Amino acid sequence: MWKKAALRSAIATTWAFASGAVLSAQSASMDACSVLTREEIKTLAGNRDPGAPSPGQYKPSDPVSTCYWQQTSPKSSVNLWSNVSPDEPKGLALKQMLDRGKQARAVAGVGDDAFFVEDSKESPGGSLYVRVGHYRVIIHREADTPLAKSDSVLPTLTALAKAAVPKLRKAG
Repeated sequence: MWKKAALRSAIATTWAFASGAVLSAQSASMDACSVLTREEIKTLAGNRDPGAPSPGQYKPSDPVSTCYWQQTSPKSSVNLWSNVSPDEPKGLALKQMLDRGKQARAVAGVGDDAFFVEDSKESPGGSLYVRVGHYRVIIHREADTPLAKSDSVLPTLTALAKAAVPKLRKAG
């Protein structure tokens, strides 16, 4: 079920940013599996080892890469987009998600712009979308238990994003 939620997140991201300005000639200087290490996830997510990362299937020239941690529960994933316009107005991507009927809200103090999108009640969890320069990192995590609320993952997602932001700024 978590892969379906992560896939929905990636599809929603594609739709949400298809109409926005992107940097067409920008190539990825880092991939999603280098944004967060296994040890960082373990430390920031309550000493729960996420298992070995599994990279998504993309061509090297694609502006997006994905990394899954699916060995244990709760499952996680990271999508990294390298072609977002750094001039994108703050709040535009959130507005696009809200216009599509998503349960979403702004998150202050993370990157250049950030917002949280809740998964459905049937599959509790969520995704934190963070823009840093020309990158957008989307960190998805399922809830610890099937009865938890989607927003229960936001503190962990925020901690993970705050660990990723300096790497993205350094990668420029």
